[in-house]
Amino acid sequence: MYVPRRLFASLLFSLLCIASSAQAGSIADYHRLFGSVDEALAAARQAHADVLSPENFARAMKYYDEAKHDFQQRRDRDDVRENIDRASQWLLKALDTTDIAAVAFTATLQARDNARSAEAPRHARAIWDDAEEALRDATHEVEKGDIRDARERAGEVTALYQQAELSAIKTNYLSGARRLIEEADDIGADKYAIKTFIDAELLLKDAERELTQNRYDTDYPRDLARRARNEAQHAITLAKLAIGVKKKDFAVEDIVLNYERPLEDIADALDIVPSLHQGFEPTRDAILARVETLEKDSQALAQLRLVNAEQAAEIARLSEKLGIYNEQLAAEERYRELLAKLENIFTAEEAEIFRQGKNMIIRMVGLNFRSGKAKLETEHMKLLAKVKYAIELSNTELTTIEGHTDSFGGDDSNQTLSEQRANAVVTYLKEDPKLAGANMVAVGYGETRPIANNESEAGREKNRRTDVVIKLDRARAQTRGKPSMPTELESPAS
Repeated sequence: MYVPRRLFASLLFSLLCIASSAQAGSIADYHRLFGSVDEALAAARQAHADVLSPENFARAMKYYDEAKHDFQQRRDRDDVRENIDRASQWLLKALDTTDIAAVAFTATLQARDNARSAEAPRHARAIWDDAEEALRDATHEVEKGDIRDARERAGEVTALYQQAELSAIKTNYLSGARRLIEEADDIGADKYAIKTFIDAELLLKDAERELTQNRYDTDYPRDLARRARNEAQHAITLAKLAIGVKKKDFAVEDIVLNYERPLEDIADALDIVPSLHQGFEPTRDAILARVETLEKDSQALAQLRLVNAEQAAEIARLSEKLGIYNEQLAAEERYRELLAKLENIFTAEEAEIFRQGKNMIIRMVGLNFRSGKAKLETEHMKLLAKVKYAIELSNTELTTIEGHTDSFGGDDSNQTLSEQRANAVVTYLKEDPKLAGANMVAVGYGETRPIANNESEAGREKNRRTDVVIKLDRARAQTRGKPSMPTELESPAS
Protein backbone atom coordinates (compact mmCIF):
# COMPACT_ATOMS: atom_id res chain seq x y z
CA MET A 1 0.00 0.00 0.00
CA TYR A 2 1.35 3.42 -0.91
CA VAL A 3 1.79 5.84 2.00
CA PRO A 4 2.33 9.54 1.15
CA ARG A 5 5.74 10.81 2.27
CA ARG A 6 4.26 13.53 4.45
CA LEU A 7 1.96 11.06 6.22
CA PHE A 8 4.87 8.61 6.68
CA ALA A 9 7.01 11.33 8.27
CA SER A 10 4.16 12.29 10.58
CA LEU A 11 3.63 8.67 11.65
CA LEU A 12 7.39 8.20 12.23
CA PHE A 13 7.55 11.37 14.34
CA SER A 14 4.56 10.20 16.41
CA LEU A 15 6.18 6.81 17.03
CA LEU A 16 9.44 8.49 18.12
CA CYS A 17 7.54 10.74 20.51
CA ILE A 18 5.72 7.76 22.00
CA ALA A 19 9.00 5.86 22.43
CA SER A 20 10.66 8.90 23.97
CA SER A 21 7.76 9.43 26.38
CA ALA A 22 7.83 5.77 27.36
CA GLN A 23 11.55 5.94 28.03
CA ALA A 24 11.17 9.15 30.07
CA GLY A 25 8.34 7.55 32.00
CA SER A 26 10.47 4.49 32.68
CA ILE A 27 13.34 6.65 33.99
CA ALA A 28 10.96 8.64 36.17
CA ASP A 29 9.46 5.40 37.53
CA TYR A 30 12.92 4.10 38.32
CA HIS A 31 13.88 7.22 40.27
CA ARG A 32 10.60 7.15 42.20
CA LEU A 33 11.07 3.50 43.13
CA PHE A 34 14.85 3.23 43.57
CA GLY A 35 15.86 6.78 44.55
CA SER A 36 15.98 6.27 48.32
CA VAL A 37 17.48 2.77 48.23
CA ASP A 38 20.19 3.93 45.78
CA GLU A 39 21.13 6.69 48.24
CA ALA A 40 21.24 4.16 51.09
CA LEU A 41 23.38 1.82 48.97
CA ALA A 42 25.86 4.61 48.16
CA ALA A 43 26.07 5.53 51.86
CA ALA A 44 26.64 1.88 52.81
CA ARG A 45 29.45 1.47 50.30
CA GLN A 46 31.08 4.72 51.40
CA ALA A 47 30.98 3.49 55.01
CA HIS A 48 32.59 0.16 53.96
CA ALA A 49 29.47 -1.79 54.97
CA ASP A 50 30.36 -4.43 52.37
CA VAL A 51 33.54 -5.08 54.43
CA LEU A 52 32.37 -4.40 57.99
CA SER A 53 28.92 -6.00 57.72
CA PRO A 54 29.30 -8.43 54.81
CA GLU A 55 26.36 -10.75 55.54
CA ASN A 56 23.83 -7.98 56.06
CA PHE A 57 25.16 -6.18 52.98
CA ALA A 58 24.97 -9.37 50.90
CA ARG A 59 21.33 -9.91 51.91
CA ALA A 60 20.56 -6.30 50.96
CA MET A 61 22.18 -6.77 47.53
CA LYS A 62 20.20 -9.99 46.95
CA TYR A 63 16.88 -8.16 47.31
CA TYR A 64 18.19 -5.10 45.47
CA ASP A 65 19.23 -7.19 42.46
CA GLU A 66 15.87 -9.00 42.47
CA ALA A 67 14.05 -5.65 42.52
CA LYS A 68 16.10 -4.38 39.56
CA HIS A 69 15.50 -7.60 37.63
CA ASP A 70 11.73 -7.43 38.25
CA PHE A 71 11.65 -3.76 37.23
CA GLN A 72 13.53 -4.44 33.98
CA GLN A 73 11.18 -7.35 33.21
CA ARG A 74 8.20 -5.03 33.88
CA ARG A 75 6.92 -7.27 36.64
CA ASP A 76 4.31 -6.28 39.20
CA ARG A 77 5.33 -3.01 40.89
CA ASP A 78 4.22 -4.33 44.29
CA ASP A 79 6.83 -7.11 44.02
CA VAL A 80 9.48 -4.52 43.09
CA ARG A 81 8.54 -2.33 46.08
CA GLU A 82 8.58 -5.31 48.42
CA ASN A 83 12.13 -6.24 47.40
CA ILE A 84 13.22 -2.60 47.62
CA ASP A 85 11.83 -2.39 51.17
CA ARG A 86 13.67 -5.57 52.15
CA ALA A 87 16.90 -4.27 50.60
CA SER A 88 16.51 -0.97 52.46
CA GLN A 89 15.95 -2.73 55.77
CA TRP A 90 19.07 -4.86 55.37
CA LEU A 91 21.11 -1.83 54.27
CA LEU A 92 20.03 0.04 57.41
CA LYS A 93 20.97 -2.99 59.50
CA ALA A 94 24.33 -3.16 57.69
CA LEU A 95 24.95 0.55 58.38
CA ASP A 96 24.05 0.12 62.07
CA THR A 97 26.49 -2.78 62.33
CA THR A 98 29.12 -0.81 60.43
CA ASP A 99 28.87 2.11 62.88
CA ILE A 100 29.69 -0.30 65.70
CA ALA A 101 32.36 -2.23 63.79
CA ALA A 102 34.10 0.91 62.56
CA VAL A 103 35.23 1.74 66.08
CA ALA A 104 36.85 -1.67 66.56
CA PHE A 105 38.27 -1.93 63.05
CA THR A 106 39.53 1.61 62.30
CA ALA A 107 43.17 0.52 62.41
CA THR A 108 42.31 -2.67 60.53
CA LEU A 109 40.72 -0.78 57.63
CA GLN A 110 43.73 1.52 57.42
CA ALA A 111 46.06 -1.51 57.38
CA ARG A 112 43.87 -3.08 54.68
CA ASP A 113 44.06 0.07 52.54
CA ASN A 114 47.85 0.19 53.01
CA ALA A 115 48.18 -3.46 51.96
CA ARG A 116 46.03 -2.88 48.91
CA SER A 117 48.13 0.19 47.97
CA ALA A 118 51.22 -2.00 48.11
CA GLU A 119 49.41 -4.40 45.72
CA ALA A 120 49.25 -7.17 48.32
CA PRO A 121 46.41 -8.95 46.45
CA ARG A 122 48.92 -9.45 43.63
CA HIS A 123 52.29 -9.75 45.38
CA ALA A 124 51.24 -11.41 48.67
CA ARG A 125 48.13 -13.27 47.61
CA ALA A 126 48.16 -16.03 50.24
CA ILE A 127 48.59 -13.67 53.22
CA TRP A 128 46.03 -11.25 51.75
CA ASP A 129 43.45 -14.03 51.40
CA ASP A 130 44.10 -15.12 55.00
CA ALA A 131 43.57 -11.53 56.18
CA GLU A 132 40.36 -11.16 54.18
CA GLU A 133 38.96 -14.40 55.61
CA ALA A 134 39.95 -13.36 59.14
CA LEU A 135 38.24 -9.98 58.67
CA ARG A 136 35.03 -11.67 57.48
CA ASP A 137 35.05 -13.93 60.51
CA ALA A 138 35.70 -11.02 62.88
CA THR A 139 33.01 -8.78 61.41
CA HIS A 140 30.58 -11.69 61.57
CA GLU A 141 31.04 -11.58 65.34
CA VAL A 142 29.83 -7.96 65.29
CA GLU A 143 26.79 -8.96 63.23
CA LYS A 144 26.02 -11.56 65.90
CA GLY A 145 26.40 -8.90 68.60
CA ASP A 146 29.66 -10.16 70.09
CA ILE A 147 31.60 -6.88 70.16
CA ARG A 148 34.14 -8.01 72.75
CA ASP A 149 35.32 -10.96 70.66
CA ALA A 150 35.47 -8.74 67.56
CA ARG A 151 37.68 -6.22 69.37
CA GLU A 152 40.03 -9.00 70.46
CA ARG A 153 40.31 -10.38 66.95
CA ALA A 154 40.76 -6.95 65.32
CA GLY A 155 44.41 -6.83 66.37
CA GLU A 156 45.12 -10.22 64.78
CA VAL A 157 43.47 -9.15 61.52
CA THR A 158 45.39 -5.86 61.49
CA ALA A 159 48.66 -7.76 61.96
CA LEU A 160 47.81 -10.01 59.00
CA TYR A 161 47.21 -7.03 56.71
CA GLN A 162 50.46 -5.44 57.91
CA GLN A 163 52.26 -8.70 57.17
CA ALA A 164 50.70 -8.78 53.69
CA GLU A 165 51.77 -5.18 53.09
CA LEU A 166 55.31 -5.87 54.25
CA SER A 167 55.61 -8.93 52.02
CA ALA A 168 54.19 -7.03 49.04
CA ILE A 169 56.57 -4.12 49.57
CA LYS A 170 59.56 -6.45 49.64
CA THR A 171 58.40 -8.15 46.45
CA ASN A 172 57.02 -5.17 44.58
CA TYR A 173 59.23 -2.26 45.62
CA LEU A 174 62.52 -3.69 46.88
CA SER A 175 62.85 -6.34 44.17
CA GLY A 176 62.00 -3.82 41.47
CA ALA A 177 64.57 -1.33 42.79
CA ARG A 178 67.23 -4.03 43.14
CA ARG A 179 66.63 -5.23 39.58
CA LEU A 180 66.94 -1.71 38.16
CA ILE A 181 70.13 -1.04 40.13
CA GLU A 182 71.65 -4.21 38.68
CA GLU A 183 70.63 -3.08 35.18
CA ALA A 184 72.17 0.36 35.82
CA ASP A 185 75.37 -1.28 36.99
CA ASP A 186 75.51 -3.44 33.86
CA ILE A 187 75.45 -0.44 31.50
CA GLY A 188 78.07 1.50 33.51
CA ALA A 189 75.89 3.93 35.48
CA ASP A 190 78.44 3.71 38.32
CA LYS A 191 80.79 5.53 35.94
CA TYR A 192 78.55 7.76 33.81
CA ALA A 193 75.89 8.69 36.43
CA ILE A 194 77.78 8.02 39.64
CA LYS A 195 75.90 10.44 41.95
CA THR A 196 72.47 9.21 40.96
CA PHE A 197 73.61 5.58 41.00
CA ILE A 198 75.01 5.91 44.55
CA ASP A 199 71.80 7.66 45.68
CA ALA A 200 69.79 4.70 44.41
CA GLU A 201 71.98 2.20 46.25
CA LEU A 202 71.83 4.17 49.51
CA LEU A 203 68.06 4.59 49.30
CA LEU A 204 67.63 0.85 48.77
CA LYS A 205 69.83 0.06 51.80
CA ASP A 206 67.87 2.55 53.92
CA ALA A 207 64.57 0.99 52.81
CA GLU A 208 65.76 -2.53 53.66
CA ARG A 209 67.00 -1.36 57.08
CA GLU A 210 63.76 0.49 57.89
CA LEU A 211 61.62 -2.49 56.91
CA THR A 212 63.69 -4.75 59.14
CA GLN A 213 63.87 -2.46 62.17
CA ASN A 214 60.33 -1.04 62.13
CA ARG A 215 57.96 -3.43 60.42
CA TYR A 216 54.86 -1.62 61.72
CA ASP A 217 55.59 1.66 59.96
CA THR A 218 55.80 0.76 56.28
CA ASP A 219 55.02 4.20 54.84
CA TYR A 220 58.55 5.55 55.19
CA PRO A 221 60.42 2.45 53.87
CA ARG A 222 57.94 2.17 50.99
CA ASP A 223 58.72 5.77 50.08
CA LEU A 224 62.46 5.03 50.28
CA ALA A 225 62.10 1.97 48.05
CA ARG A 226 60.02 3.92 45.52
CA ARG A 227 62.66 6.65 45.41
CA ALA A 228 65.42 4.02 45.04
CA ARG A 229 63.58 2.56 42.06
CA ASN A 230 63.13 6.00 40.51
CA GLU A 231 66.78 6.96 41.04
CA ALA A 232 67.97 3.66 39.55
CA GLN A 233 65.87 4.29 36.44
CA HIS A 234 67.15 7.87 36.42
CA ALA A 235 70.74 6.60 36.54
CA ILE A 236 70.04 4.31 33.57
CA THR A 237 68.66 7.22 31.55
CA LEU A 238 71.57 9.52 32.42
CA ALA A 239 74.14 6.81 31.66
CA LYS A 240 72.62 6.17 28.24
CA LEU A 241 72.73 9.89 27.46
CA ALA A 242 76.35 10.20 28.62
CA ILE A 243 77.35 7.18 26.54
CA GLY A 244 75.54 8.70 23.55
CA VAL A 245 77.47 11.96 23.92
CA LYS A 246 80.75 10.07 24.24
CA LYS A 247 80.01 8.11 21.07
CA LYS A 248 78.96 11.39 19.39
CA ASP A 249 75.52 9.98 18.61
CA PHE A 250 74.18 13.39 19.67
CA ALA A 251 75.44 16.62 21.26
CA VAL A 252 74.86 18.07 24.73
CA GLU A 253 72.79 20.79 23.05
CA ASP A 254 70.42 18.11 21.72
CA ILE A 255 69.88 16.80 25.25
CA VAL A 256 69.20 20.26 26.72
CA LEU A 257 66.76 21.18 23.95
CA ASN A 258 65.00 17.85 24.30
CA TYR A 259 64.51 18.38 28.03
CA GLU A 260 63.34 21.98 27.50
CA ARG A 261 60.63 20.92 25.05
CA PRO A 262 58.12 19.63 27.68
CA LEU A 263 58.48 22.91 29.59
CA GLU A 264 57.71 24.82 26.37
CA ASP A 265 54.67 22.61 25.69
CA ILE A 266 53.29 23.24 29.20
CA ALA A 267 53.92 26.99 28.85
CA ASP A 268 52.15 27.04 25.48
CA ALA A 269 49.13 25.20 26.92
CA LEU A 270 48.92 27.83 29.67
CA ASP A 271 49.31 30.71 27.18
CA ILE A 272 52.72 31.68 28.59
CA VAL A 273 55.61 32.76 26.41
CA PRO A 274 58.64 30.68 27.53
CA SER A 275 61.81 32.64 28.39
CA LEU A 276 64.37 29.85 28.21
CA HIS A 277 67.13 32.16 26.98
CA GLN A 278 67.37 33.27 30.63
CA GLY A 279 67.40 29.71 31.99
CA PHE A 280 64.36 27.66 32.97
CA GLU A 281 63.57 29.58 36.22
CA PRO A 282 61.43 32.46 34.77
CA THR A 283 59.30 30.03 32.77
CA ARG A 284 58.98 27.67 35.74
CA ASP A 285 57.89 30.51 38.03
CA ALA A 286 55.32 31.74 35.51
CA ILE A 287 53.89 28.22 35.16
CA LEU A 288 53.64 27.75 38.94
CA ALA A 289 51.89 31.11 39.33
CA ARG A 290 49.37 30.18 36.62
CA VAL A 291 48.77 26.76 38.20
CA GLU A 292 48.09 28.41 41.57
CA THR A 293 45.49 30.65 39.92
CA LEU A 294 43.88 27.67 38.19
CA GLU A 295 43.73 25.75 41.47
CA LYS A 296 41.88 28.62 43.12
CA ASP A 297 39.49 28.85 40.16
CA SER A 298 38.96 25.09 40.32
CA GLN A 299 38.09 25.23 44.03
CA ALA A 300 35.63 28.05 43.40
CA LEU A 301 34.04 26.10 40.54
CA ALA A 302 33.79 22.98 42.70
CA GLN A 303 31.95 24.96 45.37
CA LEU A 304 29.55 26.35 42.78
CA ARG A 305 28.89 22.86 41.43
CA LEU A 306 28.23 21.57 44.93
CA VAL A 307 25.80 24.39 45.66
CA ASN A 308 24.04 23.91 42.32
CA ALA A 309 23.73 20.16 42.86
CA GLU A 310 22.30 20.66 46.34
CA GLN A 311 19.84 23.27 45.10
CA ALA A 312 18.76 21.04 42.20
CA ALA A 313 18.09 18.21 44.63
CA GLU A 314 16.10 20.54 46.87
CA ILE A 315 14.04 21.78 43.92
CA ALA A 316 13.16 18.20 42.97
CA ARG A 317 12.22 17.21 46.53
CA LEU A 318 10.48 20.38 47.62
CA SER A 319 8.78 21.63 44.46
CA GLU A 320 5.38 21.10 46.09
CA LYS A 321 6.42 22.67 49.39
CA LEU A 322 7.18 26.24 48.47
CA GLY A 323 7.50 27.43 52.04
CA ILE A 324 10.19 24.87 52.87
CA TYR A 325 11.93 25.54 49.56
CA ASN A 326 12.12 29.27 50.28
CA GLU A 327 13.60 28.47 53.68
CA GLN A 328 16.29 26.34 52.00
CA LEU A 329 17.14 29.14 49.59
CA ALA A 330 17.41 31.57 52.49
CA ALA A 331 19.76 29.15 54.26
CA GLU A 332 21.88 28.81 51.12
CA GLU A 333 22.14 32.60 50.94
CA ARG A 334 23.27 32.73 54.58
CA TYR A 335 25.90 30.07 53.85
CA ARG A 336 27.26 32.04 50.88
CA GLU A 337 27.39 35.25 52.91
CA LEU A 338 29.27 33.47 55.71
CA LEU A 339 31.77 32.00 53.22
CA ALA A 340 32.44 35.46 51.80
CA LYS A 341 32.95 36.93 55.29
CA LEU A 342 35.31 34.16 56.39
CA GLU A 343 37.38 34.50 53.22
CA ASN A 344 37.94 38.17 54.11
CA ILE A 345 39.08 37.33 57.65
CA PHE A 346 41.97 35.01 56.85
CA THR A 347 44.95 35.44 54.56
CA ALA A 348 45.98 32.66 52.16
CA GLU A 349 48.98 31.91 54.41
CA GLU A 350 46.71 31.51 57.45
CA ALA A 351 43.83 29.34 56.25
CA GLU A 352 41.92 27.88 53.33
CA ILE A 353 38.14 28.41 53.54
CA PHE A 354 35.70 26.20 51.68
CA ARG A 355 32.32 24.62 52.03
CA GLN A 356 31.76 20.87 52.15
CA GLY A 357 28.07 19.96 52.10
CA LYS A 358 26.53 21.51 55.22
CA ASN A 359 29.92 22.13 56.80
CA MET A 360 32.19 25.16 56.54
CA ILE A 361 35.85 24.16 56.73
CA ILE A 362 38.62 26.43 58.03
CA ARG A 363 41.83 24.59 57.12
CA MET A 364 44.50 26.26 59.28
CA VAL A 365 47.50 25.99 56.96
CA GLY A 366 49.32 28.53 59.13
CA LEU A 367 49.07 26.38 62.26
CA ASN A 368 52.14 24.15 62.06
CA PHE A 369 52.91 22.21 65.23
CA ARG A 370 56.51 21.31 65.87
CA SER A 371 57.41 17.78 64.81
CA GLY A 372 55.95 15.23 67.23
CA LYS A 373 54.56 17.99 69.49
CA ALA A 374 51.05 19.15 70.39
CA LYS A 375 51.88 22.44 72.12
CA LEU A 376 50.51 25.74 70.83
CA GLU A 377 53.11 28.48 70.37
CA THR A 378 52.86 32.28 70.57
CA GLU A 379 53.07 32.46 66.77
CA HIS A 380 49.74 30.60 66.54
CA MET A 381 47.73 33.05 68.64
CA LYS A 382 46.89 35.59 65.94
CA LEU A 383 45.41 32.88 63.72
CA LEU A 384 43.48 31.30 66.61
CA ALA A 385 42.07 34.71 67.56
CA LYS A 386 40.61 34.91 64.06
CA VAL A 387 39.25 31.38 64.43
CA LYS A 388 37.41 32.44 67.60
CA TYR A 389 35.89 35.36 65.74
CA ALA A 390 34.88 33.09 62.84
CA ILE A 391 33.14 30.61 65.16
CA GLU A 392 31.23 33.43 66.84
CA LEU A 393 30.33 34.90 63.46
CA SER A 394 29.03 31.53 62.20
CA ASN A 395 26.46 31.38 64.99
CA THR A 396 26.78 27.59 65.14
CA GLU A 397 25.84 25.21 67.93
CA LEU A 398 28.50 22.65 67.03
CA THR A 399 32.12 22.97 65.96
CA THR A 400 34.52 20.08 65.43
CA ILE A 401 38.30 20.49 65.58
CA GLU A 402 39.97 17.77 63.51
CA GLY A 403 43.61 16.78 63.91
CA HIS A 404 45.44 15.00 61.07
CA THR A 405 48.99 13.74 60.47
CA ASP A 406 50.99 12.47 57.53
CA SER A 407 51.71 8.76 57.11
CA PHE A 408 55.25 8.75 58.50
CA GLY A 409 55.46 7.29 61.99
CA GLY A 410 53.49 4.49 63.62
CA ASP A 411 49.71 4.36 63.14
CA ASP A 412 49.02 4.41 66.90
CA SER A 413 51.42 7.26 67.64
CA ASN A 414 49.99 9.32 64.75
CA GLN A 415 46.46 8.72 66.04
CA THR A 416 47.45 9.83 69.55
CA LEU A 417 49.32 12.89 68.26
CA SER A 418 46.37 14.02 66.12
CA GLU A 419 44.03 13.73 69.12
CA GLN A 420 46.42 15.68 71.35
CA ARG A 421 46.70 18.50 68.79
CA ALA A 422 42.93 18.74 68.31
CA ASN A 423 42.44 18.80 72.10
CA ALA A 424 45.08 21.52 72.47
CA VAL A 425 43.17 23.77 70.06
CA VAL A 426 39.78 23.07 71.71
CA THR A 427 41.20 23.72 75.20
CA TYR A 428 42.66 27.02 74.08
CA LEU A 429 39.53 28.20 72.26
CA LYS A 430 37.23 27.36 75.18
CA GLU A 431 39.33 29.44 77.56
CA ASP A 432 37.68 32.43 75.91
CA PRO A 433 34.56 33.28 78.01
CA LYS A 434 32.56 33.81 74.82
CA LEU A 435 33.19 30.21 73.77
CA ALA A 436 33.34 28.58 77.21
CA GLY A 437 29.85 27.11 76.84
CA ALA A 438 30.18 26.28 73.13
CA ASN A 439 29.65 22.73 71.96
CA MET A 440 33.14 22.07 70.63
CA VAL A 441 34.47 18.57 69.91
CA ALA A 442 38.07 17.44 69.36
CA VAL A 443 38.60 14.53 66.96
CA GLY A 444 41.87 12.96 65.86
CA TYR A 445 42.09 11.00 62.61
CA GLY A 446 45.81 10.28 62.58
CA GLU A 447 46.97 9.42 59.07
CA THR A 448 43.66 7.91 57.94
CA ARG A 449 42.32 10.89 55.96
CA PRO A 450 45.05 12.23 53.67
CA ILE A 451 44.21 15.04 51.25
CA ALA A 452 47.50 14.85 49.34
CA ASN A 453 50.14 12.34 48.30
CA ASN A 454 52.17 11.16 51.30
CA GLU A 455 55.04 10.26 48.97
CA SER A 456 56.12 13.88 48.57
CA GLU A 457 57.23 16.40 51.19
CA ALA A 458 54.70 18.97 49.97
CA GLY A 459 51.93 16.37 50.19
CA ARG A 460 52.92 15.32 53.71
CA GLU A 461 52.94 18.97 54.80
CA LYS A 462 49.35 19.35 53.55
CA ASN A 463 48.31 16.21 55.41
CA ARG A 464 49.73 17.53 58.72
CA ARG A 465 46.77 19.84 59.22
CA THR A 466 44.20 21.02 61.74
CA ASP A 467 40.69 21.67 60.40
CA VAL A 468 37.91 23.66 62.05
CA VAL A 469 34.58 22.18 60.90
CA ILE A 470 31.61 24.51 61.45
CA LYS A 471 28.21 22.80 61.25
CA LEU A 472 26.11 25.13 59.11
CA ASP A 473 22.83 23.31 59.81
CA ARG A 474 23.23 23.70 63.59
CA ALA A 475 22.66 27.47 63.85
CA ARG A 476 21.75 28.76 67.30
CA ALA A 477 19.40 31.57 68.19
CA GLN A 478 21.05 35.00 68.10
CA THR A 479 21.30 36.13 71.74
CA ARG A 480 24.08 38.67 71.69
CA GLY A 481 25.43 41.47 69.58
CA LYS A 482 27.69 41.12 66.58
CA PRO A 483 31.15 39.79 67.58
CA SER A 484 34.04 42.17 67.19
CA MET A 485 37.13 41.35 65.18
CA PRO A 486 40.13 40.69 67.48
CA THR A 487 42.69 43.47 67.40
CA GLU A 488 45.34 42.28 69.84
CA LEU A 489 47.55 39.23 69.87
CA GLU A 490 46.24 36.81 72.49
CA SER A 491 48.51 34.99 74.93
CA PRO A 492 49.06 31.26 74.64
CA ALA A 493 47.29 28.93 77.00
CA SER A 494 49.33 28.02 80.00
